[in-house]
Amino acid sequence: MTRRRKISVGAAAVLIGFCACACLRTPWSFNTNNAKNARSPELRRSLRLTWRGSDRMKPLTAMPNPEKETVLFWHIPKSGGTTLKELYKCMRQTLAVRVGVDPKFGHHEDKEIVAFEPTGMGATFVNVDTLTPQGILRAAELGLVPSGKADLIVTTGSLNFAVEHLFDKTHKGRVLGLFRHPVERLISKFYYIQIATWERSYRPDWKEMSVEYWAEHVNNENNHMVKTLAGRDPLDDVTEEDLEVALKTIHYRFVVGLTAQMEESVHRFNVFMGINEADPTNRECMNQYFGHGVKRQNSNPHPHVEIGSKAWVSLAAKNELDIRLFESVTKLFEEQQEVIASYAKDVWSAPDPELVALPQSQAQQTEAEVEQAVAEQAQVEQAHTAVEGVPADALY
Repeated sequence: MTRRRKISVGAAAVLIGFCACACLRTPWSFNTNNAKNARSPELRRSLRLTWRGSDRMKPLTAMPNPEKETVLFWHIPKSGGTTLKELYKCMRQTLAVRVGVDPKFGHHEDKEIVAFEPTGMGATFVNVDTLTPQGILRAAELGLVPSGKADLIVTTGSLNFAVEHLFDKTHKGRVLGLFRHPVERLISKFYYIQIATWERSYRPDWKEMSVEYWAEHVNNENNHMVKTLAGRDPLDDVTEEDLEVALKTIHYRFVVGLTAQMEESVHRFNVFMGINEADPTNRECMNQYFGHGVKRQNSNPHPHVEIGSKAWVSLAAKNELDIRLFESVTKLFEEQQEVIASYAKDVWSAPDPELVALPQSQAQQTEAEVEQAVAEQAQVEQAHTAVEGVPADALY
């Protein structure tokens, strides 16, 4: 695992202000009527699924410590995740992805976590598959996170399951996510799956369909993000209460990125992964993926679908909650900028002389103030969101 530079407490003042503002304003408002409706068994189940492992993931308001934290990336299909994985392979980061258990490499039955570099691939992997529940359980049994051998754990639809089983209070992590407008993502999927012979979901028969027909009669992937974050199954219906659960998960536990602002998103992710972009190899990788005229990995040029067209309207109607979630994410992306910039300054810039001169006792006091602010915000949320039959600490 790549050695990383420990982050100082220079951003503490910014964090205290961030926490104080968070107590006064969030990108969504809690509806007290929904607290009464939340007594339904179905919602209690989704809340438990979503928040059961929340104490195992660090919120944005806690300063990064890449030496002690493992990063979990939620890969939403057709949202830039493949590009991100290829970039971090270029940067020589160690990834937990399906290729690590390919039998041809001979590590799929090992009884311990092994990081290995397949010949000719120029990348390093650990011998687990964190895309499936079965693979996640094996990774947990082998002690993936405590081993410290993975720089980036990738999962898809098993996000809550991965958080619950891979992390604990001693070995906490961060959650990163790249988000794309839901309708754009589904249209991209429609055209991509038609030609992607290398994908398990390859559907050549979609070539014979119009995007309008597919959107209206064939597509069954609706509100994917809300369902995943609320602990719902893919074919379940979702409700306003599920959206609230998803919004809380994103707001308190995610470092969000946007596909439309990929390079800026990666800069932010690098801060939490402890990646020094001044390193020659890392700098070359950034240029390779974001330099002028570079084509994104796994991208597939396709006909443009106009906003307001029949296909767009059909997909938007079936993905209303995902669209609202995405709109909140775009606002959160802007709101997270200042605090992440303060972290980046600590990591990559020369320390502020005043911070260097800060007495150790005062630095410890400042850090304690930050932790207290976060704890007080948690207490406020617990008081507002506790519902009958669900402990308050299971909701935050």
